[in-house]
Amino acid sequence: MPPKPIRDIAAAIVQREDGKILLLKRAPTHHPGGGQWCFVTGYVEPGEQPSDAAARELKEELGVDAQPVHPGRIVVVELEAMTLHVHPFLFSVPDFPVRLDWEHTESAWIEPMDLYGYDFVQQLDEDLVALGLLI
Repeated sequence: MPPKPIRDIAAAIVQREDGKILLLKRAPTHHPGGGQWCFVTGYVEPGEQPSDAAARELKEELGVDAQPVHPGRIVVVELEAMTLHVHPFLFSVPDFPVRLDWEHTESAWIEPMDLYGYDFVQQLDEDLVALGLLI
């Protein structure tokens, strides 16, 4: 069996000044993880730095123009068809009205430790551990 392809994913973890982070509920048609909670994520394009991809996705999905303040270690997610290397980045932002796009149906500002009360995509909690927001 040939090895699974590896895809690099950038994750933008958005945190307000009060310490709450933004969760987004994926649309039911989104694959993988339809109907589950996640962060702003997207594929890293060829030749693109993961931090630039995270900032680009944040602008595309929420209309927020910001730069990451802290990178986390890579989180490896094994899916059936591929392996994902998730590059989490922390974005510190002032409070803003969340504008959802077609990829998401709901949003919630939560304390990082409250993540376990949500049905989230595989290994999302590891992104917060990688950034030091969860232990």
